[in-house]
Amino acid sequence: MEKLKILGICTSGRGKNSNTYFLMKRSFDNLKDENIEKEIIVASELKLRPCDHHYSINARMCVHPCLITQTDPKDEMKKIYDGILGADVVIFSTPIYWGNHSQLMQLIIERLNSLENANSVYHQVIIKNKIGALMILGHEDGYQHVAGNLMNFLTEMGLIFPPQAYGAWVGESDENTKADRGKIENDEKIQEIFNDVSQNAVNFARVILACPACGHKLNYEHISKKKNYIK
Repeated sequence: MEKLKILGICTSGRGKNSNTYFLMKRSFDNLKDENIEKEIIVASELKLRPCDHHYSINARMCVHPCLITQTDPKDEMKKIYDGILGADVVIFSTPIYWGNHSQLMQLIIERLNSLENANSVYHQVIIKNKIGALMILGHEDGYQHVAGNLMNFLTEMGLIFPPQAYGAWVGESDENTKADRGKIENDEKIQEIFNDVSQNAVNFARVILACPACGHKLNYEHISKKKNYIK
């Protein structure tokens, strides 16, 4: 069986101390397959400059590698770019803040625009044949809104999502996140939700990326027609 690389990107500002990271790490640990290579990037541990929005000046200034990546040696967005480009499965995890994904997630989305722009402006398909999934954790019900927003961008970037592509857990409205850890550690149903996200993405990747019986490997490209008016 061919080896799969699964990448998790945790976008909680609390990093490894967060419940978002805890559930992603436990989910990855529960993938007991020697043919799966696993990595989690904790975004809060990286020095990530916010997007300079070169696209708003001229669409063709938004290139890959990003101009910030090319000119600022202290910026570490390259670790996320390289991680995504080298993975078969990419799973983003985010807490819910006021009905939306985290600030770090938004920063990463805006910096990932260079990958989407490569297709829609430069007609270069950089992201292809990669499976995406989401893990969402919060205290107010808004996970469907968050999932919809993220999938909207990530499908434009080129990720392929399986059915039931995200898992979510929403705690009490008292927002007592310190009390969450005990619930998360002791409630098997909560763990199953997030375990299933990773396993579902891996299972889908096994089926969609390669056919062991026929030797066929997915090589699907699609050039966006949405921004062809830009010259």
